[in-house]
Amino acid sequence: MKYAIISDIHGNLEALGAALAEIRRISPDKVLCLGDLVGYGASPGECIEMARQAVRVTVAGNHDHGAAGLADIRYFNSYARHAVMWTAAQLSREHLAYLAALPLVHVEGARFRLVHATPSDPGQWNYIFTREQARAEFEAFDEQVCFVGHSHQAGIFEMMEDGTVGPAGDHTKVLQGRRYMINVGSIGQPRDGDPRGCICIYDEATGEVAMVRVAYDVAGAQKRIIGAGLPPILAHRLSYGE
Repeated sequence: MKYAIISDIHGNLEALGAALAEIRRISPDKVLCLGDLVGYGASPGECIEMARQAVRVTVAGNHDHGAAGLADIRYFNSYARHAVMWTAAQLSREHLAYLAALPLVHVEGARFRLVHATPSDPGQWNYIFTREQARAEFEAFDEQVCFVGHSHQAGIFEMMEDGTVGPAGDHTKVLQGRRYMINVGSIGQPRDGDPRGCICIYDEATGEVAMVRVAYDVAGAQKRIIGAGLPPILAHRLSYGE
């Protein structure tokens, strides 16, 4: 089974369209999403509809819950808070109900886990940046592989048979006796210095994991954000992947 796993679309219609076109070219068996369909970008409803058609399973992100009224947005920075409030006002009742119903966790056939933030406490929206944070999170799930998003920074942590944890780059192979926590990056707002959207391709048959970068119409996405009256920084940062 070959999977395409995406995350953090954030209402960026141009980025999602380009990513799905690349996914169709790759032709995986399933497309999975780790949440944050909305927030920051100017096309939340369109992205929800596009994802609903293309994605087999989606888990909830903090911006999804924020727009649906299920998360305390007081801890969001001022730009994110403005965007999530604007997003909530744009969405239909049907779209808000859809976001509210998304699960926090999904386990795919007892083989691997999907969660937006952390497996230990999915609804607290914590981050995994360091190997120490990753080592603690490995204790919170039993599967060999856990896919996460939230930080918008693609990367892989690998736990060896002796329990040591270290980075494994953007491409690796899932090996017996080892465990993996894989951040699939962001489609709509990368923050790792590469402005292209990121797709994670996982081939269970071979164990291969690869991050595929996809260029998109950044200027078009920026024009939508500015035209919607959202904070200009949300547009400008797309040029730099930060």
